[in-house]
Amino acid sequence: MGLKKDFREDKPHSGFWGKLYLTPKQRKGILKWTLYGVLLVVLSLLQDSMLCKFRIMDATTELVPVGIFVICLLEGAESGCVFALISSLLYLFSGTAAGPYTMLFITALAVGVTIWRQAYLQKGFVAALLCAGTATFALQMLQFLTGLFLQVTHPGRYVGFLITAGLSILAIPVLYPVVLAIETIGGETWKE
Repeated sequence: MGLKKDFREDKPHSGFWGKLYLTPKQRKGILKWTLYGVLLVVLSLLQDSMLCKFRIMDATTELVPVGIFVICLLEGAESGCVFALISSLLYLFSGTAAGPYTMLFITALAVGVTIWRQAYLQKGFVAALLCAGTATFALQMLQFLTGLFLQVTHPGRYVGFLITAGLSILAIPVLYPVVLAIETIGGETWKE
């Protein structure tokens, strides 16, 4: 006499992804944050290997902080600012950052402009350009003032910091559509 089964047996899963039991939304979230990380690695490679050769009055671009600001602005204060903290720490460890204070400046500016954008501006290109541009300019001025305080630069170098801010701000219109395309992966969690 055979026993009747009341339930189906689990399907055998093959491979690593089959055993994780991730929902499709969770997989898309992992893909989105991985693509953000890859984007910052590409920006770091562009900044440190190609664009560093082109200097105007000994100033060049800083693409990674601009990328962090744009990602944080599009993702929102909660998840974007955690990403800003982690990515600014990795930026510091990459050896490209001006100093340990840069991690604090990038995170604080990203949090500040993101909260300000969410409170007073609608999500869009103009708001991202305004906020990321302001954060980039403020980052360069904070680095300049910190360099003056630590006596690693002189007051005449402020023009170089202004040029770096200007060149970095020019990257925002190129970065915005890329980050916006990545941000739409997995759908919107909140509509403003």
